[in-house]
Formats: sequence, C-alpha cells, structure tokens
Amino acid sequence: MASTTGKVLVFSLAEIRFVLDLDHVVEVLEQLEPRLDPSRSDLRQGIVAALDFRHTAIPAVDPTLKLGLVSATRYAEKVALVLRGSEGNWAVLIDQIEGLVPAAAMVRATLPALFKVTPEYSETQVMLADGVPLVVFEPERFYGINQDVA
Repeated sequence: MASTTGKVLVFSLAEIRFVLDLDHVVEVLEQLEPRLDPSRSDLRQGIVAALDFRHTAIPAVDPTLKLGLVSATRYAEKVALVLRGSEGNWAVLIDQIEGLVPAAAMVRATLPALFKVTPEYSETQVMLADGVPLVVFEPERFYGINQDVA
C-alpha cells in the first residue's frame, strides 16, 4: 500500500479497524445531521443518503451493508470520508477516525484461510501496524463504475 502522502488513515467501522490510503481522501466531515438527506438513497448500490458537500449532493455509502456488519453508530453521528471517484466525489460513512499511521510502518499480512472461503473476502488485503491487523479499505469495492448491482 504505497502512499504519496506518506501516511494512511486508520478508521473503525462496526468495531473493525480499516486502513485507507490518504491519496483517496478529499476531506473528512463530522456533524452530518444537517447534511444528510436519506430520502435520496439507493440501497441496491449501498447509498444510504445524499450528502451536501460544498453545495453539491454526493452519494453517501454505508459499507456495512455490503460487508454484512452492524454498527451501533447512528448515521447522524458518523464521520464522512469524502473520496475521489471515477464519477466524481462520494462519501463513505464510518464510525470514527482512529488516526494517521506512516505508510512505511504498514506490513502486508496473509489473510487467514477462513476468510478466503467466503467469496466477499477472498481478495481482501490485511496490513499490520505494530502487530495490529487492519483491513485495507478498497473504495472501488463499495461505489463506482465497477459495482455489481444485484
């Protein structure tokens, strides 16, 4: 996971820690209550709301839907990571930011065989930071032109 910024973002979602290359991040937004419009959702694509970002409505995606996770954090209390996408900016809703880690401190780990038998996780990457496993968040799996819509 090479980063031109030299750092990666660590965040949590449903008590699982993820890592994301900062090169994907446009901005981090908190206090989402007045910015989220859940009436503009498309759950087939994981879009739970439209998010007002710089006077433009962008899709807000909840990755727990695709991952089969349950988060105790209400949408209005979540943090939005605004990401660059092939079709423009979009947001991923997360529970909280854990911090920044130097990309050089990340070590690729082997995914346990248990996860490889599950199709959703067969290509998932795991990194270690000080011996702590972090799931690599791959934005293209959650929104964009490469989405599989059921």
